[in-house]
Amino acid sequence: MILAAVVALGLVKLVLPIVQDALHTGDGAVIRAEVRLINQCPLANSSFAVRNTDTGRSIPFSNGRAQIEGAQGTYLQIVLASRFDDVTFSGEKQRIKPQMTMTADCTSGERMRGVMDGIGDKFGN
Repeated sequence: MILAAVVALGLVKLVLPIVQDALHTGDGAVIRAEVRLINQCPLANSSFAVRNTDTGRSIPFSNGRAQIEGAQGTYLQIVLASRFDDVTFSGEKQRIKPQMTMTADCTSGERMRGVMDGIGDKFGN
C-alpha cells in the first residue's frame, strides 16, 4: 500500500509539468529568451524585432540576435522594427524558450509584395 502511494506520487510529480505545459498553466515563471534571427528577406537584420504577443513589447535585433523576457507559455513573433510604423509584417508565433531560432520569411507572393512596396514608399522609392 505504501509502495503504491509512493509510486503514484512519483508519477504525479513526473506528469504534472507536462500537463501544466499542455494547458499553458504553471508557476508563471519568467523566461529570458535569446532569439537568433534567420533572415530570408531582402532587408537588413536591423529591420526586424521580436515581439512578446502578451505584453506587446518589441526588442530589435542587433547582429541577428535579441533578448526578450516573457512568462512561461508566452508566444514570440518576428515583426518589423518600429521605424516601419506604416508597414506590417508578422511572422509565425513560437512559444518562448531560453534558446530560440526564428525566421523572417519574405517569400514572393501578393502579401509580401505589399509589404515590400510599403517599405519602398516609406523611403521614397
